[in-house]
Amino acid sequence: MNRGVLILAGGKGSRMGYCEKGELLYDGSTFLERIIKNFKDEKIYISTKESYKTNKDVEYIYDESEDYTPLEAITNFFEKTDIDVAFILACDMPFITKDIFSKMLDRLENYSGVICYDEEKFLYPLGAIYIKKLLPKLKEQREKKNYKLKDIFTEKNILKISMSELEISEKNFININTPQDYEKYIKRG
Repeated sequence: MNRGVLILAGGKGSRMGYCEKGELLYDGSTFLERIIKNFKDEKIYISTKESYKTNKDVEYIYDESEDYTPLEAITNFFEKTDIDVAFILACDMPFITKDIFSKMLDRLENYSGVICYDEEKFLYPLGAIYIKKLLPKLKEQREKKNYKLKDIFTEKNILKISMSELEISEKNFININTPQDYEKYIKRG
């Protein structure tokens, strides 16, 4: 199976003051540089607007819809690539690591995806493994304008696994969405 990592970077960043969140700095590197370095041994794709192309050595999948949603980006990615197994994360998740992907991949077996949940049973559809055989479900949701990623994981053949079982922290799944998040998790640590 061909596998890869898809970094979602096409959002407007409205809650962050309309900035490119992948370019925010953490520990001397941008979020995108940090994620790319963590996954350097994987085939990496960035889903984004055509106007936002960095000099990163990755492949770009450009958004076709003006109404960017992660569901559209993931659907577009599977339609345009030969990747069968994808670890999907957002550019504003600087604490995610390849170790998490590896632990989830070890549990994949014949499932159509792997998603983690925390102690409160909250599902994390970013920082999850999606399999190309989910493409019909993705297209169906897109057609119905149901852009909720969590609804993809209602499929029977999805492994839902606790973070504690994988020995990973909820901190790894934090999205930096607002200036307050940036202050809390990045500047203060």
